[in-house]
Amino acid sequence: MLFLFIAALAVAVALWLFVARQGDAAFEFLVDQRTDLNLEELTGDKAVFSTVVPFVNKGTQDGTIMDCFPRPLLPQEQYDAAAVSARLELETRRRDDGYFEALIVPKTTGNAVIVTVTFTAKRGDIRQALAAMVDMPVEIYFQVVARGKWYVSKQRVMMTAAEIAAALAPAGVRQ
Repeated sequence: MLFLFIAALAVAVALWLFVARQGDAAFEFLVDQRTDLNLEELTGDKAVFSTVVPFVNKGTQDGTIMDCFPRPLLPQEQYDAAAVSARLELETRRRDDGYFEALIVPKTTGNAVIVTVTFTAKRGDIRQALAAMVDMPVEIYFQVVARGKWYVSKQRVMMTAAEIAAALAPAGVRQ
């Protein structure tokens, strides 16, 4: 009986070590490798910008991004000339409905998302509103399901006022 107990314990320890060594998915959005801002649309009261942000699963197991969305951080106490909204879509599965379709990402591979930010002037012309623009962080939130317990994480993309001005420059907008 003692032999069976020791054998069962040895099998349990070996199985635990095997599972522990398997690792897990580990996602990272490579915000330092994102593209420059691109001016997608410019009207009298609205400006739409986009940037492409690559991401990678640096882990040792496949993982699933169940949900992913952007959150621009621009409090009215800091800047009140325009309302801001953002959306995100997978570069290889473009959608315009704001829905992020779950995506299985094999280990050591990745993809990219397109983050689109829209500024709508609260009063007057969007060009005047953006002339006083400040640096604005946009956080990318993502939910991951893999071998371990699911988790939600975030990484920050910084849109600087200078970068917005540079993206507007080809459209003849001076700041």
